[in-house]
Amino acid sequence: MMNGCPRWSFLMVPLLAALGCSDPVPRPPRGNVNLSVQQDVGCPTTAKVYEVGNPTAPSASSPGDTLIDGEHNASIKCSVKGNGPFQISGTVQGSSGEHEPVMVSVSGTINADKLTGTGSVNVYTPLLTGFASADGTCTFTVINQQVKPGSLWMTFKCPSITQPPGRSCLVGDSSAIVLENCDGS
Repeated sequence: MMNGCPRWSFLMVPLLAALGCSDPVPRPPRGNVNLSVQQDVGCPTTAKVYEVGNPTAPSASSPGDTLIDGEHNASIKCSVKGNGPFQISGTVQGSSGEHEPVMVSVSGTINADKLTGTGSVNVYTPLLTGFASADGTCTFTVINQQVKPGSLWMTFKCPSITQPPGRSCLVGDSSAIVLENCDGS
């Protein structure tokens, strides 16, 4: 069998097409994010939580309700590759429950233990334009052992996301992101 179809399928293409024998259709990426921002030197916002979900954002113990790429004008792009360690990158962009545009990008590595990792985070909200962490300074913690090729649930925190020339905010450890149906090959 090839692609779930008999080898001789080329002889019976019209019949097999009618019966539904074909390559599997890839599912679009899904995701959501909970971003907890805390004030630091020159941070343009007080403590604030931005939640993007459908309707529920993720938490440290729950994946929440994910958005499908394109649903409600959301954009989800992601890659989770490896078997431990994993190379990860993902962006969730959508509207918060308060109808504010929010974009969070994460990239880095989940360690071979499949529990922890490090990387960087970039953030955009109406008050936080161009805020990013330095490479490798954010810590990642996998939620409920949910990491595999193409899928990741994790919390993250960063000691500092900055916007030159000296504005800085903290990303609290209640921040979480869920990425599913990602590129995993």
